[in-house]
This record gives sequence, C-alpha cells and structure tokens, in this order.
Amino acid sequence: MNNVIKFGTDGWRGVIADNYTFENLRMVAQAVADYIDYKGESKEVAVGFDRRFFSEDFARTAAEVLAGNGITVFLSPAACPTPHVSYFVKKRQIPLGIVITASHNNFRYNGFKIKERFGGSAFPETTRAVEDCIGKNPVRSMPFREAKKQEKIIETPLNEGYYDLLESLVDLSLIRSSGLKIVVDSMNGVCGFDLEHLIKSQTCSVTTLRGERDPLFGGLAPEPKEEYLGLLASSVKNEGALVGLANDGDGDRTSGVHGDGGFFSPLEMIALLALYMIEEKGMKGLLATNNANTLYLKKIADDHGLPCANTPVGFKYIAELMMKESLLIGGEESGGITFQGFLPERDGILIDLILCEMLAKTRKTTRQLLRELYDRYGEFHFRRKDFAVEPEKGIRQVKNLAARPPKELCGKKVVDVNSLDGTKLFLEGGAWILFRQSGTEPALRIYTEMPSVWELDEVISQGMKALGEADQ
Repeated sequence: MNNVIKFGTDGWRGVIADNYTFENLRMVAQAVADYIDYKGESKEVAVGFDRRFFSEDFARTAAEVLAGNGITVFLSPAACPTPHVSYFVKKRQIPLGIVITASHNNFRYNGFKIKERFGGSAFPETTRAVEDCIGKNPVRSMPFREAKKQEKIIETPLNEGYYDLLESLVDLSLIRSSGLKIVVDSMNGVCGFDLEHLIKSQTCSVTTLRGERDPLFGGLAPEPKEEYLGLLASSVKNEGALVGLANDGDGDRTSGVHGDGGFFSPLEMIALLALYMIEEKGMKGLLATNNANTLYLKKIADDHGLPCANTPVGFKYIAELMMKESLLIGGEESGGITFQGFLPERDGILIDLILCEMLAKTRKTTRQLLRELYDRYGEFHFRRKDFAVEPEKGIRQVKNLAARPPKELCGKKVVDVNSLDGTKLFLEGGAWILFRQSGTEPALRIYTEMPSVWELDEVISQGMKALGEADQ
C-alpha cells in the first residue's frame, strides 16, 4: 500500500476514484490515529476541507475513523482555507490538523495535508512516520451521528480569532480609505468573497471573480499561474483597476496581474514586499527563499545588511527556518509567502492584504514599484513552464543534466551548477534556469529568471533540448 500512497512536497494527492478512494483515505486516517497513539499525544485533531468534489464527504470519513480510535475531532462545518486549520491547531495546541485538499491540482485530484502543533505543514519525519503506519492496523471507525452524539466529532468553525490576527498585522483602515480599485479572482476556491468582505468600502472598490463553488473549476486548475489568469487580466483592464489578485484552490497562495493585465508574479510580489517591510515599516530579519525563487531577495538582503537563506522547494523548509530564526519574510515561487508575526504557514488572503496596504501607503502602481526595483538591482523577468513527464524519467533526466550541463544557453555561459533541489544552471549576468521533477504530480517543472521577457521562452526551449541531450 505504501507504493500507492506517498506524501510528496505537501501531502498525499491522488486522482479521485483511482487511488484517491474512500478505502485508501480510511487507511491514511487510521495511520494518523496510529501515529498519534504511538507518539503518546493528546487525542485531538482538527479537520478542514476545500470545495472540491466530495471533499466534505472525505472529511467526514476521515473524522469517523479518527473518532473510532478515541480521538476528538474538531471538524469545520463548511469548506475553509488551509491556513484556518493551521491557525486552529496552533491556537488550541492540538497535535495535528488535517486538510482534505489537492490545493492547485485540477478537478480530478483530491488530497490530504497534515499540519502540526506549531501551525504549519508537517515535517518530513512526521509524514514518513504516518506513511510507515499505513496498513499496519485494521481501520476502526465510528458512524458520524454516533460520533457527534458522543462528542467525538465536534463541528466548529476553525477561524475564531483568525481575522483579528490579520487585522493586527495589516492596516485595514488605511486600505478601506485608500480609494484603491481591485479585482480578485478566487478561482472557485475557498477564499470566495473573503477579501471583498474584509476591505471593500465606499472608497475601496473590490470586485470578486469566481467567488462561488464550482468543483470543476471552470475546466481549469485552481492555480494562480499566468496561463490561467486571462479572465482576471481582462477584468482588470476593463474596470481600470490598479491590480488584480488571485488565490489558489485552498487559499494558501497568491499571484496576480498588473493594471495593464501583465502577469504580477509571486517573485515580483515577494521582492516588493521585502523592500516595503524593510524601508517603509522598518522591519528587520532573515529573508528566505526556496531554490526556485528570485535572486532579488539576496540582492535586497545584501543591500540592507540582512541575512538571506536558500532552501529546497517546499514551504515546510521556510516554516522550519521561521521557527528557528527571526524571519522577516519567506516564500516560494508558487505564491506561498509568510512574514514576521504570522504563523509558519503561507496565506493567500494575508498576502493580498499586505500588498493592498503597500499600494495604499506608497500611492504607486505595481509597475512603478517594479521599475524602482529594476533601477536598483537590475531587470529580471520570471517564467515557469510544466511538462508532463513521469517521475522516474524526470528525476533521471534532471540528474543527468547536472552531470553533463551545457556550456551555454541563450548565448550566456553556464557559470555554475546547483543540485540543492533539481538542477539549477546559473548563467552569466545573473540569469538562471532550474529543472525539477514535481513532488506532487507527474510534471517536470522548468523555472527561469532572465534579463528580458523575450529570452524566457527561448531559454526554456534550449534548456529542454539540453535536458534531452544529457539523457542520451
């Protein structure tokens, strides 16, 4: 069974009715119960779920198994963002939280994330221990009604106090009185109309797109990457909005579009936010990125005499740093960002809010802020492309490329090779390209930062050719 159920970069994901079945879900829930029993932890677990097909039923099934093992389950009565589960777990100081979600994957998938007492994604050693428990013991379950009657399943919102925390970190009154015009794309995910409810006022205009539930996500994956943001881009231009913001299916990541409809990448966001927090808010601390993130953070850190750390891909590594050091801001290229004062967890709505605060405070457009960034640190643009590749083949190709890298790409010499997570080729002039096999789906991801937009597709094309040649 361990060959069927594996926890990747952020949880277990599978295709519904293929390997993501009620039977397998019960086995994973039983493994969680066995892990809690083995660790001697208090027998309490929080369970949340997203808006995907059957998510509420999968969540109830997991709760029934946990209740059948004598565990008290705090079950969200409605779909909720993943950060709500992390917040609840930390606030109540209970051992684990479970989120039934496949995050940004398309509608065919569902998943199972685990959160720990500190309020963030489970450490690899925790998920490995849960994996080791799968199939070791028979599944014990308690019917839902009986579990509720015995108060082993308690349906309760998981966000009590959560919005107070957001308000303590962001100047909502400034945003509400700012005159900003914003368009939000919730991509039919759990964020719904949250941002609109938080900041819309007589002087702050917020229009929400795709705020309702659609388990098919309009036929697209609920992932805020450039190719899925056409509706947001056209709406921003039509309405004359300052910015468009988009959140993924389970509400822990964000990206967007500029006022002209161009892609506002998470790498641009984190760089601008780092400068804003340092220079406008007077904050200090460690700047942390993963291996697929922008080099701007290193330049900003060096410029301000602050430390900077680079981690493997996966937000859990950022979270681990946050618990050990005074982190100012940390994030990953896919739009998961956190900052000082919050949980060691990414949160799309929080980042939307701090971006709005930045725009309200500076009275500048995102393009103006980016131009200032380019003037100080050089101009670079980012792109990511995913290719359908089976894991075994992708991992082999990426390793072979590290052993036999090309001498140049796009007319730029390869000056260094990094194998921290995948194979990253550093090019002269500060550009780079990273090849990495996904840990959550059969996809080879290629990321790059280049000095000009026109070079992005070309360097990816040449990189794919070099990848194939190295594998021969």
